[in-house]
Amino acid sequence: VYAKEKGYFDELGLDVNLIMFPNGSPENEGLAAEQLDLASNGLASVYSTASGLCDWIAESDSGSITAKVYVRKGSPVLQHKGEISGKPDMYGSADTLKGLTVLGPTSTMEQWIANSYFAKFNLSAGKDYEYLNMDRAAAAQAILTGEGDVFVATDVDYCNMMESNNMVQVANCIEATDTEFQNGFLVRKDILKDRYDDVVLFLRGMYKAAEELQADPDLRNQFALDFYSKNGKPANENDVKTETEIRPFIVPSDYESTEYALGSGLLQVGNFFASIGTIEEDQVANIESAINVNPLQDALGIKVKAATLK
Repeated sequence: VYAKEKGYFDELGLDVNLIMFPNGSPENEGLAAEQLDLASNGLASVYSTASGLCDWIAESDSGSITAKVYVRKGSPVLQHKGEISGKPDMYGSADTLKGLTVLGPTSTMEQWIANSYFAKFNLSAGKDYEYLNMDRAAAAQAILTGEGDVFVATDVDYCNMMESNNMVQVANCIEATDTEFQNGFLVRKDILKDRYDDVVLFLRGMYKAAEELQADPDLRNQFALDFYSKNGKPANENDVKTETEIRPFIVPSDYESTEYALGSGLLQVGNFFASIGTIEEDQVANIESAINVNPLQDALGIKVKAATLK
């Protein structure tokens, strides 16, 4: 939105029409119906890449950095800390987690994080604990009224809700999953083939905006606050400031880190979805082949590493 308003796409000769969606599911539908060419998406990107419809071409920010696992204050889970090697701040033990119930929607980031967290203690859903499928908002209300035992909050608002109601964090996403899920951009394969140069220019304009906003927190805070206000999302200055501090935009220099692999979170979530039957096992290979670093490399003039199954 910032790039559009600043005219960066116009400067590059692109006529970009931005359409806002509440989440990734209708974006996937728009891509499949060929009503969208390119989309900014999160975890729902797994489906459009697994189906062979789209390539994953860039990443924008962490979709999981604010995600945390919570239990009630006084839970026996909190009596055990640092039992997993390399995770001194993570709470839990096999004995205290066994038999618990997690509340949350299935085939989502919540389920992936919960599954990964319990798996650290060699516990699996259905056998050692229960994952009860509930809408996110309903699950939050249920956990606060005494139902279930564990809740995964995926954004600042839900984290604040939990922490103001005697819920205690036992793990964050990185502790539970050993990775971050990055939001990013996917493009239909036919568009990439027919309009490759335009896709490259789009990424160039987008990262120009990302660098400017990342370099000036005050600018980002004000722009975000104005954007949320115009689009009906409740937000205050403190929430926006916190988001800026803990959820940086990805900029070109990030890709040059030897540890950065484009699509690593996407591929890991794809593996998990295959393990629970949300997608087919053989579709994971489609996700791997959909991770396409070429547009990004041509847009930014840098070398980018792609995540692989090996």
